[in-house]
Amino acid sequence: MTAKVPICRPLPYSLEALDLSPSSPTQALAALRFMVLSYLAEAEQRLSQVDTPDFEAWKAKGEVAMEDANQWVQETLELLESIRVDVSSHLPDFSVENLKAHLPELPDVPSIQDMRSHLPDMTDMRAKFEDVRAKFHDLDFDQPIDYLPTLLDHLQRLHCQLSADSPSAFSVVSAVLSSKLAGFMDAISEMASQTAQEIHDEGPDMIERAAHQVAEAVKHSLEGCRLLQYDQLPPRWRNNPFVTQGYRFIPIERWPLIVLSLFAFHNETLNIHTHLIPFLLWGIHCIPGFNLSATDIDTPQRLFMIFALICLGCSSVYHTMAGCAHHASMEFCSRVDYVGIGWLISASVGAVVYYGFGGHPTLRNAYLSLCFLTGLAGNIFPFMQWFNCYENRGWRILFFLTLAFSSLAPMANFAYLYSTKEMLHFILMPLLPSLASYIAGLVFYATHIPERWLSPKWRSRLDTIGVGSHSIWHCFIVLAVYQYKSALPLLKEIGSVYQ
Repeated sequence: MTAKVPICRPLPYSLEALDLSPSSPTQALAALRFMVLSYLAEAEQRLSQVDTPDFEAWKAKGEVAMEDANQWVQETLELLESIRVDVSSHLPDFSVENLKAHLPELPDVPSIQDMRSHLPDMTDMRAKFEDVRAKFHDLDFDQPIDYLPTLLDHLQRLHCQLSADSPSAFSVVSAVLSSKLAGFMDAISEMASQTAQEIHDEGPDMIERAAHQVAEAVKHSLEGCRLLQYDQLPPRWRNNPFVTQGYRFIPIERWPLIVLSLFAFHNETLNIHTHLIPFLLWGIHCIPGFNLSATDIDTPQRLFMIFALICLGCSSVYHTMAGCAHHASMEFCSRVDYVGIGWLISASVGAVVYYGFGGHPTLRNAYLSLCFLTGLAGNIFPFMQWFNCYENRGWRILFFLTLAFSSLAPMANFAYLYSTKEMLHFILMPLLPSLASYIAGLVFYATHIPERWLSPKWRSRLDTIGVGSHSIWHCFIVLAVYQYKSALPLLKEIGSVYQ
């Protein structure tokens, strides 16, 4: 009968995370990833297809018990899986279609699962490794080689596992895999030193190439006077593949053009003005002497509006500077934009805490301190290197959701003090419209709707002034701020009951 051991997850059918931008000197890392995953898949396949010997015959020969044999296989497969996960997270990923384009002799198979049936034919790992590496001359993978020693440690553990005393039914397979792995590890050791030298030699070329890309984009934009398409931008300026044109690319030396672009049509026009106009109107309204309405604005309301204006102002500045050809300046404004979002969230939670815990000063001050700390986190995290990367967009959303979810602690405490019904009455009745607007806007922002569903013809039309998910999100933010601002007097009135 056939051994029924669990099989590691197959290689994913869609390997799309690889960045094939022409900015990295470490081409060999792609070949390394391919060969490591190929070897792991081959080892998994061989181990999972070995016939289990008759248990009584095994026992008569004095061999280990069948349970021990299955345990050895299980441990080996788990080790293969752990190495696979680690390699997949540290070395560049790529699609089967891209791989086949660079390796014409690769069998024409519809999926990785089918390709695995060809893997046992790879007998000379060192020769194959060098052959594949040579074919990746036009691919780039900006990955550090610091991971290679760790990879060698992983493979050494696997080598020890395969070389250790194994059940007789697996001895042949174990010997074959162990021998192949030893040669493979030697090839990786050589690659580590060679690639380190390549990166050292090609580092200046990478900087020169990046500078050339910026110069070419400035040239295409006629020194900032003409709009560009998405694929004409240098890689670091690309952050929404669904917005295909209407991009400004203005040298920072021509900063008056950046300012004047406030009054021009491009794909950031609505992103700028959906926040700039409310910023100006509400800002003027907050100036003493300009507020003609009879109001009794207290500290929480005043602070909320200050942080809302900071958020809107930072957003307007960033979307104006998004057309700047100086990456450091553009990215700094982007990070400041995130800072404004963080303080708006903290101020929103703080107002609820202030009005809800008026009768419990100690709790109120504790939760207000928590709001301050979350706002402070919104000042720190955006300036971490990983935060502004497009591929980490989901983590950014999760970070800001975490800031918002900090309100769950005071809400639960309020429910404990006054009952869940009172908590819902205090918070949901005045603030539900604002919360709904925030959530609706976030859905548009996270999903890139509607531009991801539009035809190229309609995309080009809407990109003229920047109609898209981001500007829709901006409108919902403005609506939510207005609703929240209008709800604060009611929140104050309800909260007075709990003083």
